[in-house]
Amino acid sequence: MEYVLDTISEWSTYEFEPPRRKVPTREKHFNTIVAVLIGLIFSRIPLIYGTEPVEAADSLVTFRVSGTWMQFGTQPFVFASMAYSLIFDKGEHANKRSKALGLLFAAVMSLRWWLWEEHHWFCAFQLMTVAFGLVQAMTYLEDRGSVNLTTALIFAHASESIVSSVFSISILWAIVLIAAVSWIETLVVTVPLTHMTRKSQTVSMPMPVMYNSTTGLVMYFTLIEMLAGVYQPLEILSSNTIRVQTLVSSAALFVGLYIVNKQIPRVEERTGRHLIRAWQKEKFTIKGWRSESRMAKYIQNIIDRNVFWNTIILFALWCLGVLLKPPVSVTTLFILTSTVKQHVTQPISSLWN
Repeated sequence: MEYVLDTISEWSTYEFEPPRRKVPTREKHFNTIVAVLIGLIFSRIPLIYGTEPVEAADSLVTFRVSGTWMQFGTQPFVFASMAYSLIFDKGEHANKRSKALGLLFAAVMSLRWWLWEEHHWFCAFQLMTVAFGLVQAMTYLEDRGSVNLTTALIFAHASESIVSSVFSISILWAIVLIAAVSWIETLVVTVPLTHMTRKSQTVSMPMPVMYNSTTGLVMYFTLIEMLAGVYQPLEILSSNTIRVQTLVSSAALFVGLYIVNKQIPRVEERTGRHLIRAWQKEKFTIKGWRSESRMAKYIQNIIDRNVFWNTIILFALWCLGVLLKPPVSVTTLFILTSTVKQHVTQPISSLWN
């Protein structure tokens, strides 16, 4: 499979010359803004021989607008990135292969949309052309952009919705949710570490209660949206309106979110075993402990407990978002919060690197 992805990547991805100088942050922001503006323009252009465009993006965690050149948008690539990290080991060519997998997903979705949905073949051609262009844009922005293209597009579109609702009550509820997430993410469980040689040097290692932040919720809805695009009845699992179907979607959300949250530390190599080894490389160990396996088990128990609370908190916030709707979906709101936090704060400790 990796050979197939490498082959697709060779003919589908343009090899941009690496920057010969350090790209200034201002230039990175400019490149990202240009790419976002082009994406927003595409989301306003109707598909030739296609259906009527939908005014707003009809996606929770990816950027896509039905009936336009962004009918699929970044959805195949977001799903491919998630699927690749779960199926394959991370390596030097992981980014290239995940984009190739995304292009493969886009081709399958385009063919299905043409054959099963009985749309014109030219619609599939337009969608594949846009997917090919998105691959080049994402590749270019890897070294010359400041924000992931999908996140930037979601941020821009959601900001538009928030600004248009600035004088409504829903904007106040959005502020409350953002404040709640920001505060909850400051809650930590501390683990006392001591230096292996300089015993007087100690540090308290913070283990966030929101161990996976909002990543689990984003990954869950990415999976649901992709599966619903293949089998439409599964759209019931993404229901966020108060009706009978919401009971089904909420039950599935809690179970699915917990399963995804349990897998994230393994995929991102942040399990107890990984953390203990990372700390030992920095010559730190848990104060009073000697056995590496026992330390890893102790840390893993903390991680498992925090992951459980992470799931409960996200589920509760999602339920609140269903009852009192903000201008954009709760999931999109969390993406905005995480993006801002990522670019205005520093990691809590170098030992996490």
